Amino acid sequence: MYRSSFIPIKRLAGQLILSQRHNNWGATLTTKELIFQRPHLSYHIFLDDILGLVPYPLPTNQRGTHSVVGWLEPNRHRDFYKLSVARLHLVNRQGAFTQDTADLIIPLNSRFIHFLSHVTNLTLLP
Repeated sequence: MYRSSFIPIKRLAGQLILSQRHNNWGATLTTKELIFQRPHLSYHIFLDDILGLVPYPLPTNQRGTHSVVGWLEPNRHRDFYKLSVARLHLVNRQGAFTQDTADLIIPLNSRFIHFLSHVTNLTLLP
């Protein structure tokens, strides 16, 4: 049997719009929430709690290449965004927690951003 290091999502609020899974991360978008997953950790964010989403340039090291963002290697097929939220629900192997006002640096591709802009009141700037 296949064992995943991702925590299973038991319930989704709203209707599923898009779900993407990669080696080290996954993202799920419904009509009411955004779920971002890393191994052993899930971030549940209600769309009403999103304050802003802006492109985030990765820091470079002395050689001019992108440094590794902790658990994730940079990739030319996705961009990184800084997501500011009023409330964040964290789920890990020890339990569930709520945190107020948080910023997340997350990788999202243009397709995911397109769908996110359609279900939120965020304005997509070129």
